[in-house]
Amino acid sequence: MVEEELDETAYWLELIMELEMVNPDLLQDLYKENKELLRIIVKTILTMRDKINK
Repeated sequence: MVEEELDETAYWLELIMELEMVNPDLLQDLYKENKELLRIIVKTILTMRDKINK
C-alpha cells in the first residue's frame, strides 16, 4: 500500500512539473525524496519476502 501511494505521488509530481503548473525547481527536492522513499520501501518489501520464503 505504501509503495502504491509513493508511486502515485511520483506520477502526480512528474505531471505537475511537466505541465509547469508549479516551478519544477520547487518540486525537485520533494520528487527526489519521494523516489528515495520508494526505493527504501521496495527494498524492505523484497527483504521481508526473502525472509518469509526461507
